[in-house]
Amino acid sequence: MKFMSAQLKLNKRSGKSIFQFVLVLFILLYAVQVSLAGIFSYRDEKGVVHFTDDISNIPKQYRESKEGVRKHREGRGAHRADPAPPKPIELPGSFASHQEIQIPLIPVSGGNFLVDTVLDGRVKARLMLDTGASFITLTEEIGRKLGVATYSDSAELPFNTAGGEEWMPVIALSKVSIGTATTQLVEASINSHIKGIDGLLGMSFLGDFRFEIDRTNKLLTLKPSQKPAELAWEGKSGNWWKSRFEHYDATISSYSARAAFLQRRGHEKALNMQKTVDFYKTLRQKLTTRASISGLPVNFRSSQ
Repeated sequence: MKFMSAQLKLNKRSGKSIFQFVLVLFILLYAVQVSLAGIFSYRDEKGVVHFTDDISNIPKQYRESKEGVRKHREGRGAHRADPAPPKPIELPGSFASHQEIQIPLIPVSGGNFLVDTVLDGRVKARLMLDTGASFITLTEEIGRKLGVATYSDSAELPFNTAGGEEWMPVIALSKVSIGTATTQLVEASINSHIKGIDGLLGMSFLGDFRFEIDRTNKLLTLKPSQKPAELAWEGKSGNWWKSRFEHYDATISSYSARAAFLQRRGHEKALNMQKTVDFYKTLRQKLTTRASISGLPVNFRSSQ
């Protein structure tokens, strides 16, 4: 009986040990499972990262891809959630039309051509095509129709003419249209010596386009300056905007230095030149306002 009692005690102890061993093994396995638990992620063909806590939810092609599936460890008690994919960054621009615009040319003597133009949306003018002119140049009569008033202290610039250097008033046309081609904030000058035509169509308008002159068929073809599939703001590419800001900044700097020089010399046109500096500062401010309204990214708004 004593032998059987000892055997029973031994069996109980052995059973208890086995139970404890199994319990410890279960705890260890559970701990390992918890330590390896986590969420999985993969990136789809659009670059969007997806998260899941079940690897079987990941499409087969991503599980077998070279990049594989990434496992993220998570601590005990962590809250699992599939975060929403980040929203793509969108620029508030649009894709501009790349349709060419053909304008009929009106031949005149000397192999020149006239172009029917609308200024500020209300004044019609027949301007001579002149790719050698920096600005649109208008007669005083057209200036009066536009309501332009010039004074002795108006903004003026010196131009080289056949008769030598001549100072002419400069103005900004809010809009210039030829056919369906339109551009805004166009620099122009007023010339009191132009007769027989309404003025010259210069590069302050033409420079906004890529253009071709077909003398045989008497056509002016205007093409957008931006490349195909390039984002545009107000129909103009980011590079166009940056170039325009650079033009205004360089002009303000150059004319400011010239105004200071003329003032030191006591030149009679020193005040006019300073007015021209103010004129370009106003143009730049208007361009900045347009850029803000159109949503133009900041990196296109500075010449720096």
